[in-house]
Amino acid sequence: MLTVFQADLLKIKRKWFWFLVFLGPFGVIAMQMVNYGVRYDYLVENSQNVWQDLIANVNMFVCPALLLGITILASQIATIEHQQSSWKQLLSLPIKRRIVFSSKFFVTFMMLLISSILLFVGTILLGLGLGFDSGMPLTDILRNSFYPLLAGLPILALQIWLSITIENQAVSLSVGIFGAVFSMFAFYAPDWVIWKWPLLFGEHEPIWYVTAGTTLGIIILLIGMIDFEKRDVK
Repeated sequence: MLTVFQADLLKIKRKWFWFLVFLGPFGVIAMQMVNYGVRYDYLVENSQNVWQDLIANVNMFVCPALLLGITILASQIATIEHQQSSWKQLLSLPIKRRIVFSSKFFVTFMMLLISSILLFVGTILLGLGLGFDSGMPLTDILRNSFYPLLAGLPILALQIWLSITIENQAVSLSVGIFGAVFSMFAFYAPDWVIWKWPLLFGEHEPIWYVTAGTTLGIIILLIGMIDFEKRDVK
C-alpha cells in the first residue's frame, strides 16, 4: 500500500495539483479579506462575537470550495491513468486492485487535509490581522476547518469511484459541479442529502454529520473497491 501511495505522489509531483490545494483555502480567506475590507465597520461594530461571526462568514464558502476541490482533484488523479492508458500496465503488476483504488482515495484525501490545515491557519491569521486579539475560539476554528472534510467523505469516495471507473471525465465533473452548486442552496434540504453534510447545518449537531460522513464514506469506498475489482480494464 505504501509503495503504491508513494508512486501516486510521484505522479502528481510536477502537476498543478498543489496549486489547487493552496488555491482553495486562499480563495476562501481572500474573499473574507475583501468582505471585511469593504464592510469592516458594519461587520465588527454590530457584532457581539467577532470571532464567531468570522467563522460563520468563512463557513459560507468552505462547502462549495471543498466540493469543487474534491471534484477536480479526484478527476485529475484518475485522468493521469486514463490519458496514458496505463490502467492495464498498472494492474498487471502484483498489486491488488483495491490497493490501487484506495491509494487514489488517500492521496486525494491527503491533499484536501493539507487544504484544511491551510484554512485553519488562514482563519487565525485573518482574525488576528483584523484586530481580533482576545477570545480566539481555537476549537471552533478547528471544527470549521476539518469537520466539513470529514462530513464530505462520502462525496470524495463517490467522486473517486466515478472518476476511476468512467473514462469520460465529463460525467464525474458534472456530478461534482452540480453538487458544489447545490450545496450553496442546501441549508434547508433534508438531512439525508450528502451534499448538505459539509455545511454542518441542520437538525443535528455538527458531530452527527462528521460521524455519518465518515461511516458512509468508508462504506462507499469499500463498494467502489469491490466494483473496481470486478471491472474489465481497458
